[in-house]
Amino acid sequence: MKAWLVREKNEFEAAVVFAETRGQAKSMALHTDACEDVDFMSIEVRRAKEADKYYKPGKRELDWFNTEDRIALVKDCGFTCISDARCAEECAACPAKDYCDDYIDKDSEE
Repeated sequence: MKAWLVREKNEFEAAVVFAETRGQAKSMALHTDACEDVDFMSIEVRRAKEADKYYKPGKRELDWFNTEDRIALVKDCGFTCISDARCAEECAACPAKDYCDDYIDKDSEE
């Protein structure tokens, strides 16, 4: 099973789904928070090979609200929180802060 990053073209919010083909990933994108209300033709799909290792039978996508998945998304896929939240106190409690470029940059500035 392959990992695919899916998002609406030119938008920040994205998801990583698991599918055999690009087309299947694009169809699955419609069932993610990132693309649920997006026109099918506006969905962008690209391989996320670095996330292939997180696939488990039955797993459809990496879940931002699952600690292990969040760490994977930040560490291997370059995900961050929404930029205006990067300075929030919540970042200090984030399980992925040790891998987050925004948090590390903010921490080194202080």
